[in-house]
Amino acid sequence: MHAEPLAADQFPEFFRQIHGVEPFPWQRRLTEQVLRDGRWPEVIDLPTGTGKTAVLDTAVFALASRPTTFPRRMVFVIDRRIVVDQVCERALRIAEALEVSCAPVLESVDKRLRALSDGGKALGVAALRGGIPIDNAWIRQPDEPWVLVSTVDQFGSRLLFRGYGAVSRRMRPIHAGLAGNDCLVILDEVHLSVPFAETLGQVRMYEPRNGMPRRYAVVEMSATPSNADARRFKLDPVDDLEECEELRRRVGAAKEAKLLTVQNHKAMPARIVKEVKSLTATGRATPTASSIGVVVNRVRTARETFGALKDAGYDTYLITGRMRPLDRIDVLDDIAPAVEPARDRDPGEITIVVATQAIEVGADFSFDALITECAAVDSLRQRFGRLDRRGKYCDRTGHAAPAVILGPKSVVAAKKPDPIYGESVKTTWEELNKRALDDSIDVGPQSLSDFPEGAVAPKDKAPLLLQTHMDAWVQTNPEPLVQPRVDWFLHGMDSAVSPEVSIVWRKDTRAEVLHLVPPRQLEFMQVPLGAARAWLRGDDEADISDVPSSFGDDGTSSSAGLSIRKCVRWEGMGSLPAAVQADDHLRPGDVLVVEAKEGGIRAGTWHPECNEDVTDLGDHAQLRHGRRATLRLEADLISDLAPGVPTPPKPTDELDAVHPRRTLIIKWLKQLRSQSDAHPNLSEIASKLLVEGFEITSVGNMDDDSRPPYYILLQRQRGRQELAVDEATMDGSDRSNSLQGTGASLRSHLEGVGRRAGRFAEALGLCRELVEDLRLAGVLHDIGKVDARFQEQLVGGDVVELAMLDEPLAKSRPGATRVRSYPTGMRHEVASLALVQSTPAVLHRAHDRELVLHLIGTHHGCGRPLLPIQEDFPSQILEYTWCEHVLTADSNLVDTSLAPDMAEHFWTLVKRYGYYGLAWLETILRLADHRESEATL
Repeated sequence: MHAEPLAADQFPEFFRQIHGVEPFPWQRRLTEQVLRDGRWPEVIDLPTGTGKTAVLDTAVFALASRPTTFPRRMVFVIDRRIVVDQVCERALRIAEALEVSCAPVLESVDKRLRALSDGGKALGVAALRGGIPIDNAWIRQPDEPWVLVSTVDQFGSRLLFRGYGAVSRRMRPIHAGLAGNDCLVILDEVHLSVPFAETLGQVRMYEPRNGMPRRYAVVEMSATPSNADARRFKLDPVDDLEECEELRRRVGAAKEAKLLTVQNHKAMPARIVKEVKSLTATGRATPTASSIGVVVNRVRTARETFGALKDAGYDTYLITGRMRPLDRIDVLDDIAPAVEPARDRDPGEITIVVATQAIEVGADFSFDALITECAAVDSLRQRFGRLDRRGKYCDRTGHAAPAVILGPKSVVAAKKPDPIYGESVKTTWEELNKRALDDSIDVGPQSLSDFPEGAVAPKDKAPLLLQTHMDAWVQTNPEPLVQPRVDWFLHGMDSAVSPEVSIVWRKDTRAEVLHLVPPRQLEFMQVPLGAARAWLRGDDEADISDVPSSFGDDGTSSSAGLSIRKCVRWEGMGSLPAAVQADDHLRPGDVLVVEAKEGGIRAGTWHPECNEDVTDLGDHAQLRHGRRATLRLEADLISDLAPGVPTPPKPTDELDAVHPRRTLIIKWLKQLRSQSDAHPNLSEIASKLLVEGFEITSVGNMDDDSRPPYYILLQRQRGRQELAVDEATMDGSDRSNSLQGTGASLRSHLEGVGRRAGRFAEALGLCRELVEDLRLAGVLHDIGKVDARFQEQLVGGDVVELAMLDEPLAKSRPGATRVRSYPTGMRHEVASLALVQSTPAVLHRAHDRELVLHLIGTHHGCGRPLLPIQEDFPSQILEYTWCEHVLTADSNLVDTSLAPDMAEHFWTLVKRYGYYGLAWLETILRLADHRESEATL
């Protein structure tokens, strides 16, 4: 099956072929230790700038070497939005190298990883925060190797069965099943995420049981782990530093900061401009800084400082965590040459980057000089990790890299705690002044240690995770009326910390448009729920930061409480967007779509007082997301993005048009493609539509003068596979899986799902009994579709064709009209259960009868724990022949014991397999169903 076995001494070549450099000694040593011990250290404690993200290389290599020991999914969790994208870049580099390289060691790793699944891919990469063109592809197959990079909110909410954003109730068990099994969770800079680290430790008590492998590990990367007694991996002064000049230079780089006070935050922009002028002045004693980082604690301060520096004539960029990923990607591309740690730049070219805490952790930026607002000492350590990150400035100039720490008196001398850092910022400021010589202090990698305990940012605690909490969350559909707050277990019990929502700006928020051009994570901006509510109301700006704080809480409203801005809540492809008001029950993780004319963004970042129209990135997000290209030919949208292009064709022109609409649209697309003033993505979209072909859909009403109708162009698809996958991934609905137009027979579909579920289970290392039970559930799960009314739907209501069917269908006939003959609210999986239980012999081969029944009943995400059963009058007699057994059942099951029996089975199985074990078994069957449906397209 595999080529030559992998050994630890092959890791350096693996690393070198991917990155073009030798691994550091600690990276080799870690790989050797992991492979030797067959487990990961609980803590990796390394200084900033030493290449910690290389743990991903070790994780991929270890999985390829010992796939029965190490987890399939490697999840890098970090509570900084900007960093998610940069870690993804490393993961993508690994995946791409495996895809294209001919180097023997990479070919060996590639073959081994591909052999783990039948997905045809060695390694997938996904961000659960946006920033790369993949969202939910990681949940397609349970046996595929993946690197996931996520924020605490996105991974944590999925782990606790309450996935934030467009994760429907039906899909929650799949997300939880994959997040709670077969994962290596790497929690970076754990001191920023103490509550979630504690929750992860408690979740480990609920690992799967009874015949399932326990491939799950949590690694904390921090000098201050949540468990002081944990097994640590640390830098070795001899083996690591003496052997490596590069690492020695990074760890020993000289950095020196001066301490300055300012009156308050309003005074900071002017003072920062003054310090920038000093750092860039010609004729100064120390070399001029060509790149300067400015880090402040509040988004508002960052915006105002950015504006002041721009007004002073400096080439300045703004980065915060309150940006849409597409806007942030544009900025990162622009600043890359100036902040690349390995750069060789002319000192005369000066670039300034103003940022918030978003760049504190993991961001591979290096500045020649740094100006920072005082913060808790652990935050300052991270910020100075972005100063002369590789020691090149110090090595080149012979001078310490210069820095400035600004202490606003309104914070460092205030009587009240700071909303972000509490009392720690005052304690830090006092200790800095005690240690300073002539208002200057060493801020190098070995400094800022042994500060008083109160100088560290306050850490909240997660609540004790009780079985009652898990019992509530595991009930995903229907949910219990009362359930514990998920955000407490992610960020702690400080009720002042506001959870977040995502905001999307669109020119047109109507349901038909959002369905054709659905919101994508690349256009989401995450904002504290309270700040979003204040903006929707029209209240004064709620000040916010890029770390959990009391900023952005709900506060009190200065208005009547109703929204002055319109928005709708997007809940995925399976639900209609619903209009919401600011004082409605907005939920953590909600995706709110607002009209672009409502404003709220300036310079790419959150600016609630700005009323300028926001650029609609909807079509760009489809392109970068990797789905079918779309283009909305709305006149205002096109004029914003391509001002020199003529007005696009529109439906109202059709009556007087000489040429067919397709001809006119093709001519217009060619103009758009050649327009130099157009946004670059628009030219790419136009080319894609012209090459691949496109479908034309009209939206709007000819009689509506307020919003004239317009065309939406959708890239033509060679099959319906992509759309079906997207819909199934979003909502797991019956209609999206059944009405595909393939005409697949029920028997062939059942046999295919059974085979695929068995293959998944075997590949994942489940015991023989579970493999066989999953196969059995697969070949029985859809037999309830034999109901004549369901079959009538699949032939588009054609009773003649229905009568001529040789055998029942699982999927609709090609071109079948979408009709609803099956009673609304009826569930075919309930009918499947009734048929299976009608003949005891059917389940004689089951090793766990209750499990097989449960898997059948929940294969569309319902029945956790109560099955939706409704009265059916007049009822139908259902009949299906399976293995020479004739199964019969009445379709009216409302007065039977089926619902309470299945609820009892659910709780029995939770005890038998664990919360995550049962969800994993459901996931295996459901994804086998999805992939088999896809394979018939």
